[in-house]
Amino acid sequence: MRHLTVKALAGMALFTGGVAISFAAGNVAGDPTKAEPIAEKLCSACHGMDGNSPVTTFPKLAGLHPTYLLHEMHEFKEHHRENEMMAPIVQDLSDSDMSNLALYYSAQKPAPDVVTQPDLLALGKKIYFEGNPDSGIPSCDGCHEESGAGSDRFPRIAGQHADYILEQFKLYSSGGRKFGKKVMRTVAERITEQEAKAVAEYIASMP
Repeated sequence: MRHLTVKALAGMALFTGGVAISFAAGNVAGDPTKAEPIAEKLCSACHGMDGNSPVTTFPKLAGLHPTYLLHEMHEFKEHHRENEMMAPIVQDLSDSDMSNLALYYSAQKPAPDVVTQPDLLALGKKIYFEGNPDSGIPSCDGCHEESGAGSDRFPRIAGQHADYILEQFKLYSSGGRKFGKKVMRTVAERITEQEAKAVAEYIASMP
């Protein structure tokens, strides 16, 4: 099998010269084309076929690092993340299914979200890049990168739905994501409601 970067191969045929191509990105190897029917049947209603969820309470998956996506699917499967909709879906997915889905959604093009409170963007940008030293809140770009692109350990948040971001703050602060990153629990416990809304709006505006 030839191992090739999935984003460099987007749109290529599955077979070249009669030899099946195996895609790889980071530590995830698989075939994103095999994920398409799974995505259509199980994922698209909430996350969109292209990973840009049409529902603001469901996360956009397009452009997230495949290693991060795969890790989060395992977290749902092992009940480290609780969600009544995700739990039954991941239980029926094999390891290869999840790898294929991670590669598939990571290769989709992310789209920015709609900003509903533009007056909060300045404050959101300030917190994103500077945090709030007075309350001990670190900047967001330290983990999620200046562009919001994230990494294999931290999710891409650029263009993510503001409603989803706010819901995650609530889950972290209430202990609903007890297996999540400790730094996020700290941020969620210290950030004010106004600051959280501002950060969520700024994140939604990021391309």
